Amino acid sequence: MLLDNLSDLFQRGLEYAWDCEQLLQKELPKMIEAASSDQLKQVLEQHRVETKGHVYHLKQVFTRLDRAPAGEKGEPIRVILKESEKMIGHIDRSPLLDAALIFAGNQIKHYEIGLYDSLCAFARTLGLDEIANLIGEILNEERAAAEALRRLAERSINRAASAVHNPPPFALI
Repeated sequence: MLLDNLSDLFQRGLEYAWDCEQLLQKELPKMIEAASSDQLKQVLEQHRVETKGHVYHLKQVFTRLDRAPAGEKGEPIRVILKESEKMIGHIDRSPLLDAALIFAGNQIKHYEIGLYDSLCAFARTLGLDEIANLIGEILNEERAAAEALRRLAERSINRAASAVHNPPPFALI
């Protein structure tokens, strides 16, 4: 998609948001399963539920714009999720893995916050106030999720992770 104006940029951003939420619907269950902390599982599960709502809101946005996602892929989210998968595969289930999941989760949240913040501003500039409000709801949930991860890391997970030493993987020489 060529970008000729702010509306085109807005559409591209919506497609990135759509791609991101679709990927998270597939990947969050893996992160929940990998977590050892019940509190982290709860925070991730809450966001999994919210992600379904984000998809619903984005469907509403596309419907109101009389558009459909054209398949633009957001590479930053793909890279973060790939790294998360590597950490899940290489770190034993422990507070260290929980800290790694929060690390990845915070990167995801901040990517989404930047994305939705920009989309909200674009919508307002384009006079799409109803759509800006829908996107603003998603943005508020993303901010709350980032804050929940930060608090959990600072209150318990990081401290517990500091006492863990993950053994190197077995290698044949």
